Amino acid sequence: MARSVFEMLTVLVVDDSLHMRRLIARLLEVAGVGEIVVAGDGEEAWAKFLQHKPDIVITDAAMTPTDGFALAQRLRAIGEDELRAVPIIMVSAHSELSAVERARDVGVTDFLCKPVSPRLLYERLLGALNRPRKFIEAPTFAGPDRRTVSAEIEWPERRLPVSYI
Repeated sequence: MARSVFEMLTVLVVDDSLHMRRLIARLLEVAGVGEIVVAGDGEEAWAKFLQHKPDIVITDAAMTPTDGFALAQRLRAIGEDELRAVPIIMVSAHSELSAVERARDVGVTDFLCKPVSPRLLYERLLGALNRPRKFIEAPTFAGPDRRTVSAEIEWPERRLPVSYI
């Protein structure tokens, strides 16, 4: 039997919808994730995060009493560097720019729109593992570097001199 690149991972899935928790957990199971921990809201997720110390957190944005944005802020404020830098993938049915920007501003690593496709979830997991971003700490922000390109890129000159006839 083929082994999964995710078999050593522990993933925390946080969603107030039992259906979505089961769906995402099943997609992770099929992808070969070794340990899947589920929580129904941000408060339960906080306790399970401290207990299991997952490698990746997948959280819904809109939950009560503690939503995914507050959970992300809380995770980014942890004193231990290793735990604070855990990739957070936010899943939301609210895909408007303001929600994506808010997620980015609280330190979310990646954003997925509902309905979740197995392929995009798989790609986001691979991205979190294969392309980790430098962790940034500033007075008003803690989270992954927002820039997806960190080095100077040398572009070929696209604008050549124009000659007129």
